[in-house]
Amino acid sequence: MKLYNSATRTKDEFKPNHPDIVKMYTCGPTVYHFAHIGNLRSYIMEDVLEKYLRFLGYNVKRVMNITDVGHLASDGDTGEDKMLKGAKREHKSVMDIAKYYTDAFFADCEKLNIKRPDVVEPATNCIPEYVKVINKLVDTNYAYRAGGNVYFDTSKLKSYYVFNDFKEEDLAVGVREGVEADENKRNRNDFALWFTKSKFEDQALKWDSPWGVGYPGWHNERDRPVRGLSRP
Repeated sequence: MKLYNSATRTKDEFKPNHPDIVKMYTCGPTVYHFAHIGNLRSYIMEDVLEKYLRFLGYNVKRVMNITDVGHLASDGDTGEDKMLKGAKREHKSVMDIAKYYTDAFFADCEKLNIKRPDVVEPATNCIPEYVKVINKLVDTNYAYRAGGNVYFDTSKLKSYYVFNDFKEEDLAVGVREGVEADENKRNRNDFALWFTKSKFEDQALKWDSPWGVGYPGWHNERDRPVRGLSRP
């Protein structure tokens, strides 16, 4: 079986990293509202891939995260937290919103015959792991503290735009109405790994950390392996 390799832009023969198991991670929903048809299209494609791998005889372990904290209205780390926005909209707690729309998401998946992943891990279950990873990035100078937050330093990477041909100087910042550039960032592409109470004081979910009481940025949930994939 050949799959398209987004990094090399070529079709490559599929070779699992482990001879006895295919470890498959797929990004789950931000559970502040119902999934729309565009969201579900992605999950159908992932489901087809998993089922075909099993059809070929592979032992597959698929893990999906659930984003129930830290996803701001703009992917550029600006605006209100989507979960808090949903809670205010329906006059419920953030965790009530998370449970309701997580259940609704999997109910929709069942209607579409989308198999439930082997491991489903909410972001709020992984806070200690996020803190550990961020600590490592800070210690190795891949992340820095600024304005009460912790950011990943994209200038440390040889190539940040692996999947496209963008150049940092060509990107517009703050082009959306009400969106301003984050002046704490050293580089416009840097992203928040941890927010403290210095930002979004009404954030409902907060945890202790070496950088102060706060919460993780959503990039943590998508850019690191979820704990379920670390187990054989």
